[in-house]
Amino acid sequence: MTSNDPVYHTLKMMEQEQKPEFRQIGMDPRDFRTVLKHIHEAGYADASGLTPAGQEYIQAYERRLRPTPRVTRRDLA
Repeated sequence: MTSNDPVYHTLKMMEQEQKPEFRQIGMDPRDFRTVLKHIHEAGYADASGLTPAGQEYIQAYERRLRPTPRVTRRDLA
């Protein structure tokens, strides 16, 4: 499964100390500004970089992307 979440992509780039740009994420400049505004308002990043809330967003998103182990009837017994 691939990620299409622009907030995740932007935060991930910030985590890797890259400067996110709308072209890298494949977005319209207006939409990109909206994503940056959301990131700022949600407290995921500030002028100094990614915040703990931003780190948690990345981790939670990546947990959701991991495949879940298949449970069989034998596992339930």
